[in-house]
Amino acid sequence: MFNRIRRFKARKPRLYQMGTYLVYGLLTTLVNWVSYLLLTSLLGIGLYERGSPAYKLIANASQVVSWVLSVLFAYFTNRRFVFGSTTKKGRMLREMGQFISARALSYLLFDLVVFNILLLFTTDRWAKLVVNAFVIVFNYIASRFVVFRPGMIAVKNDTAEDHTT
Repeated sequence: MFNRIRRFKARKPRLYQMGTYLVYGLLTTLVNWVSYLLLTSLLGIGLYERGSPAYKLIANASQVVSWVLSVLFAYFTNRRFVFGSTTKKGRMLREMGQFISARALSYLLFDLVVFNILLLFTTDRWAKLVVNAFVIVFNYIASRFVVFRPGMIAVKNDTAEDHTT
């Protein structure tokens, strides 16, 4: 089984990368949902009327915490298992900063704006599900072409040279 996976990775590296991104994206989504559901349950979202200020506060606070946990999980799994980054020291901090910045942008666009618009029309869980679909696509594009972009190679002194231009 592992030999077949290795051969597939060698023959179709981009397809393999997208597949591993999907697997770790689903695991990241699981981290996000489990933490969100635990928090909303612990904070008693069901005690408040949908659309009330307390309901929105609990939904948004839970959304923020679950986002932070899932971004940390995503960075380390994407770095290691999806994109195989080997950067170290200063370059790794830059890479992490880019990753978090891209995720923050997707958070602002989707988790805040779209999520709150959808809360006007549906429940928090349906809104979260729709937002997750947009987030997965946006984050793959940002990770693949900005954070872990092709052409960035680590050199001996742990700096990087950009060979994309």
